[in-house]
Amino acid sequence: MAKQLAVRVDDRLIHGQVMTAWVKVFKAQKIVVIDNNVAKDKMQKNILKFAAPPEMKVSIFSVDKAVEVWNKNQFGNMNVFVLFKDVKQIKELEEKGLKFNEITIGNMSVVGDRKLIYKSTGFTEEEAQALFDLQKDGVKIYFQTQPTDRKESLDIMTKVFPNLDA
Repeated sequence: MAKQLAVRVDDRLIHGQVMTAWVKVFKAQKIVVIDNNVAKDKMQKNILKFAAPPEMKVSIFSVDKAVEVWNKNQFGNMNVFVLFKDVKQIKELEEKGLKFNEITIGNMSVVGDRKLIYKSTGFTEEEAQALFDLQKDGVKIYFQTQPTDRKESLDIMTKVFPNLDA
């Protein structure tokens, strides 16, 4: 069982801000990336592992594999930092029985149908609703770009998407 667990959504996954700020604040010893597409792409997996310091253990799982590993040992007995590229896969995990207590929302590029919600974070209405659904299920979710930033409530999404079932 993980000693401590931090969960973050950031479409950049392992990058400078994660390594210099979040991992240090959390004192993470292991990073777990959960993404169905990345788990199938050997080149992306190698790039992400290379982006972490050599002493940092990095595991990259599909949603199904993450559920399997979680049920076996809850990602091991270290401080674990879990990263997602999008919220849809968090919702998929919850549907398969793996639910996190708290999730930090970081950068989500404003592309396609996504609307700017907070700083450099954008969501589609469907993604925003998925977050509210998770919150209704008891998950604490907030926006926080940097560890030193104030935590912002999901409620700011209703200004952009007034029809959300918050």
